[in-house]
Amino acid sequence: MKHPTSPRTPSPSSARRAPLPSLALLLGAALFACTGETEDEGGDDVGDDEVSLGSTPLANCEAAMFTYEQIVAELALPNPDPEYIIDLYRGDAPDFSDESPVLGGTALQRWVREVDARLGRVETGLLVDDAAIEAALDLAVASEDSLERRMALLEIIGTMRLVASLDTRERLASLSEVLPDPDRDPAVLRADWDQAYCVWTGVLGPLSTQATADEGAVEPTGVDWDAQILEAFEDGYAGLEGPEEAWAPDDWVTKAAKQKVEKSTFAVIDRRIVALAQDALDGGDEAAAHEALGLFDILEDRINERNTPAVEGIREMLAGDTAAIDPAWIEEQMAIAFVKRARKYCDEALDEGSIGTPDGYKGAWEGTIYSQVVLPLMIEYVDGFDAETYLQAWADYRAAMIADDSEAALEISPQLIEANCALQDALGIAECTADQDESA
Repeated sequence: MKHPTSPRTPSPSSARRAPLPSLALLLGAALFACTGETEDEGGDDVGDDEVSLGSTPLANCEAAMFTYEQIVAELALPNPDPEYIIDLYRGDAPDFSDESPVLGGTALQRWVREVDARLGRVETGLLVDDAAIEAALDLAVASEDSLERRMALLEIIGTMRLVASLDTRERLASLSEVLPDPDRDPAVLRADWDQAYCVWTGVLGPLSTQATADEGAVEPTGVDWDAQILEAFEDGYAGLEGPEEAWAPDDWVTKAAKQKVEKSTFAVIDRRIVALAQDALDGGDEAAAHEALGLFDILEDRINERNTPAVEGIREMLAGDTAAIDPAWIEEQMAIAFVKRARKYCDEALDEGSIGTPDGYKGAWEGTIYSQVVLPLMIEYVDGFDAETYLQAWADYRAAMIADDSEAALEISPQLIEANCALQDALGIAECTADQDESA
């Protein structure tokens, strides 16, 4: 598929702020923007035997993601041009003069606005993330300081990453909980899953690839985040059609797939924050610290209510003197929250009686991946810890969920708890807990 291109030289009107459209008009356009066409380029219906992950034609999403790639590429240059980035984001001004109003803007801006409107991210009448991007663009144009200009442009990337995370999480959550409906065409669900996949691969996928490749972030047990997340997307897509009736999704598959994508992405963000913090410390790189700070927006709700006092500390550290950044401290503070979240799933299925259910199985996957997040610290801090044995215990626990084997789950759960609590102790957590917040 050919991607749309934007002229390298911005138009004279590109720096003018496009007025925000009404929410009603925005949501109406969003239905088209996110559903995409249902025919291939030749006009023939896409048959059921041809469908696979990513097969839904989503021209608007692909255009938005291509524009995002252009902005990222521009930021990689020594002196990125804010006017060009404005042209890429704002595009043409809207036209409300005719009976059929034209929203204007680019596919990228329309995507940001649609997500804001759908998720209710509106404050004082403004779409939160679109307004943040517009403010950063204005600052970048007005600033004569090259570092300040680059930091403002990094704000744009950080905001779009947050929007992509929120969009993907909400779509997959909704799809994983959808009820059987004989009147619904499975293609509707596939298109929405493909939309989430399009957004994830366009904005968050490069972070996953980088996290796997980063020196110091290579998983000691061989976790390939790209492969793990792709497998989850593929499994969930297949599970949208049930084994007995196409209109009854297989929630054993879709619920677990949603968690695997979401929690693995959190792991990727965790790795990138630590790596960027190290880059900032080693090279006095304020831009790297600022990028890490933007990524922390994605994880903040994971840290809150488990290690709330660390949120302000991490933010202040990444926004301050790069010589004072302590990547190990940041990693530990995030791990305090993640190890508590992992602890919840070590025995939740036993406590709630959900062994042998889709909820028990998806919870076991949540515990597995939260444990993967903190695994490097378990290896470093817990004497006698064997990572392969521990991950195998989680695999056996997941198998017990599928087999409805309470006896096996009862035998495995204490092993999961023991190692988890050992890390909590090593991190200085006073009491091994799943949900108790740290005090300031």
